[in-house]
Amino acid sequence: MNVENRSIYCHDNLEVLKGINSKCIDLIYLDPPFNKKKTFTAPLGTSAEGASFKDIFTLEDVKEEWLRTIKEDYDHIYHLLSAVRNIEGRSSYNFCYLAYVTIRLMECRRVLKETGSLYLHCDPTMSHYLKILLDCIFGEKNFRNEIVWCYHAGGASKERFSKKHDVLLLYGKDTNKSVHNILRIPYRDVYAYQDNHNPKLGVYHPEGKMMHDWWEIPVISSQAKERTGYPTQKPLALLERIIKASSNKGDAVLDPFCGCATTCVAAEKLGRAWIGIDISVRAYELVKIRIKKEAVRPDVLFDVDKEVHYTTVPPTRTDDGADSKDQKYIYVISHPQYRGEYKVGIASDVKSRLNSYQTSDPNRAYKLEHALLTGHYRALERHIHEMFDNRHEWVRADLQEIIDEIGTYQSKNVKESFN
Repeated sequence: MNVENRSIYCHDNLEVLKGINSKCIDLIYLDPPFNKKKTFTAPLGTSAEGASFKDIFTLEDVKEEWLRTIKEDYDHIYHLLSAVRNIEGRSSYNFCYLAYVTIRLMECRRVLKETGSLYLHCDPTMSHYLKILLDCIFGEKNFRNEIVWCYHAGGASKERFSKKHDVLLLYGKDTNKSVHNILRIPYRDVYAYQDNHNPKLGVYHPEGKMMHDWWEIPVISSQAKERTGYPTQKPLALLERIIKASSNKGDAVLDPFCGCATTCVAAEKLGRAWIGIDISVRAYELVKIRIKKEAVRPDVLFDVDKEVHYTTVPPTRTDDGADSKDQKYIYVISHPQYRGEYKVGIASDVKSRLNSYQTSDPNRAYKLEHALLTGHYRALERHIHEMFDNRHEWVRADLQEIIDEIGTYQSKNVKESFN
């Protein structure tokens, strides 16, 4: 891994994620903004004073580069985002939020090991959309659980059922390989109204019942020692359960929205390596304070002030193939209905892109005529569309002429790169 253990990056998490080597992280927990359309600020006088984050998304937060990348890598997500935008209007805050999250989830998947898992923390505000995004990025077959975190906090509503839960969407990079450690809950917590020796329970394990997907963990009380005042702080017990279930000692845990650093503290306490990312310097200050108070381990002695690393500069990838990480395919696709016209576009996975076309055609008559993996994909696509007459990305020309021009352009640019 090209990132030091116990690192806090104070920077846009997308740029940090892009700099982390592929397939080097064992577990990612992310608790992104929930699209609540407000700004959260830690109260004065708390240890998190000065920390704040904006949970408001506008077109100013969305870069065209993101949308191009999403279209090239996950065309179906691009169409989903376009549909959301069409329904809600050009300035749709849901569109803006989903674009922001999508581009980051794509990088999260890249940095995960094949045995790795991702937990996305959300609530009913966006969980329905986020589930679709994760199905597209990780694959529906790699969905493992929707975990409901239940809690008792705040008042009761007279207009509707009181909202007392969050959702954790759990995906494996490859669900057949993902780490899953069996956790158990004492029977007294499951059957509080029954005696453990009640014959109705049948044969039971001495450590309790196997954990289900409904977790009742109290929120942080106003008197709790772990309370920092950070506006969306999650309980240490919640992160400890996640880390115990989906990683082993020595594994690397990443939190791209680490806030008051609960994930980092839990990982340290449980003997995992950890990396935290947040735009606020308070994450670095809080993790040092909290490790001293909450995660001291007698078997590991280290100087927190010296060995928790703070940086504002994203890492640089050092893994094999890092120099060619930005390569994608230029493809040429045909359909008998459009004689003399060919779709020339960009995709990270040409088979997936062809399949997305096929699903819209009952006859599945689309055909992949040519594909070239290149680092000059955008310039090459633009060149082909400027070179030949085109209509809605369909180029009018002889197929061999298009293929020859792609080859000529690529050869010229590769030669220039070596000179």
